[in-house]
Amino acid sequence: MREQFAHPIKDTLVPGVVFAVIFTVWALLVSSNSAIIHSFDSAVIGVVYNNNATLIQFTSIFTNIGNTSSVIAETVVVFVVLLWRKHKQEAYFLAGTMICANGYNWVLKHLVQRARPTVHHLVHADGYSFPSGHSVGSATLFGCLIIITCILVQRRSIKIILNTIWFIFPLVIGYTRIFLHVHYPSDVLGGWLEGITFVLLGYSVLYHVYYEPRINNARISE
Repeated sequence: MREQFAHPIKDTLVPGVVFAVIFTVWALLVSSNSAIIHSFDSAVIGVVYNNNATLIQFTSIFTNIGNTSSVIAETVVVFVVLLWRKHKQEAYFLAGTMICANGYNWVLKHLVQRARPTVHHLVHADGYSFPSGHSVGSATLFGCLIIITCILVQRRSIKIILNTIWFIFPLVIGYTRIFLHVHYPSDVLGGWLEGITFVLLGYSVLYHVYYEPRINNARISE
């Protein structure tokens, strides 16, 4: 029964708005070709780029986890499992957040129209560069998984292990996009910021529509 699970996380509207503002400022800096963005990209690229053959092979494989087709498949699997376990509100939160984040990312890519890095790409990539679709998709998916894990998993040790894994995945996927020369670091950071924004705002909707009424009803019945 739902009552056996942990209490829902508090409303995330305020941090969601904060991240939305940060992301908007970042997107404006990118679209205006700001010197701040050039300095940021150059500094990170200087640290990340190298010719290590083992690392090239690893990143070329791992980056596929963040492909559009992979993220869709991963989302569908989690969605079906949540429905099967009778957590349909959390399933709708996941699906709705993923649709909104990735749909908005498609629109923004075509508004900004930033070209990809001109250096040789180590894997195939086409389309516009900002924000990184791999970073948006992975940050949104695994961000939703962090929220869902916090709500539905009772044991603290398992919760910590799972959320550590969910946190690492988008970081590594974003790193692969920079390392493989298919995105600027600012594309990846923008993707993370966008994904986090949609996760926080999406959960805020779930909280106000579903959890808050339950909390209020429970208080009234006490």
